[in-house]
Amino acid sequence: MVIRKSLFPLGRCLSLAALIAAVGCSQERQIPTIDVQLSAVPVTAESVQFSEVAIPVEATGILARQAEAELAFKSSGVVGEVLVRAGDVVEKGQILARLKLDELEASVAQARANLEKTHRDVARARQLLSTQVFTLEQVQNAETQEEQAAAGLRSAEFNLRHALIEAPAAGRILRRRAEPNQTLAAGTPILDFAAETEGWLIRVSLSDRDVQRVHVGDSAEWASGDAAVVHEGRIAHIAEANEPVTRTTEVEVRVDQVPPGLRSGFVTHVTLHPQRVASRPSLPTSAIVEGAGDTAAIFLVQDRSAHRVLVKTESRWGDRVFLRTPLPTGAMIVVAGAEFLRDAQPVQISPAVTLVR
Repeated sequence: MVIRKSLFPLGRCLSLAALIAAVGCSQERQIPTIDVQLSAVPVTAESVQFSEVAIPVEATGILARQAEAELAFKSSGVVGEVLVRAGDVVEKGQILARLKLDELEASVAQARANLEKTHRDVARARQLLSTQVFTLEQVQNAETQEEQAAAGLRSAEFNLRHALIEAPAAGRILRRRAEPNQTLAAGTPILDFAAETEGWLIRVSLSDRDVQRVHVGDSAEWASGDAAVVHEGRIAHIAEANEPVTRTTEVEVRVDQVPPGLRSGFVTHVTLHPQRVASRPSLPTSAIVEGAGDTAAIFLVQDRSAHRVLVKTESRWGDRVFLRTPLPTGAMIVVAGAEFLRDAQPVQISPAVTLVR
């Protein structure tokens, strides 16, 4: 058996291992430490502003006259004639429509005959009471029937008098809903009427959040078909309950003047101006670097470094964002270049803005 000698004797292997270890230790001691310093980023900053102005409420409204009513006959019957059409101008007390009177006149005649009969019954009962043929109770019953017959006659005569519709005030007919010979139930509207003397208003439906910000007396602006022409108004009434279907609250805006040519039912754009609120920070939208929901991030400048801060937003209007989170007076906010910043990174302020510490 042939025994071959190792290519590396044991002593030589130990010397090689020691050499490698020595070299490794020497290299580890020689690794330099790197001091990472962030370079200054040029940015634009401005002092935080504070505002008491409330955000306007933008809404869509329906223009209408303040006094509008649906006119109807009190009794059911057949329409005899309708004397006006949509758009007609009418005077107070003018007859607008009539029912055919045959049935109502017959009801009056029947009630009158019944009353005459009860008169005779009461007279006979009183005569028989004197001869003790009728009792006092029978006489009283006859008198009660007489009173009922008199009430029936008054009711029939009332229905006959109201078999026509008169204009309740000077105004205009908005819509005509019935035609002659049409059979209608009692209370069915046949004419929509608007009084000219009560002025105009705009009905606006607001969400729960918006209606809590406005009050009676707040100013308003509205635009007609020509959006360039703006008219003034004021909140006159706020409903005390939500609409069950839309879950919105109706707000009435009283308008001062309506241009010629506008009609009830026109759709208008309305801007409501709530009362002033407590002062809160106001920033340009460019200062917001990121956000989710009502939480946003901004950069505050302090000692020539930008520090990332989370804030709560209240609302946005145009190019401004209003905050719920308080900020110190005189604080500097990065408004341009924030997208290139990291937290606590040095910044170089634009020469146009003076750094305030």
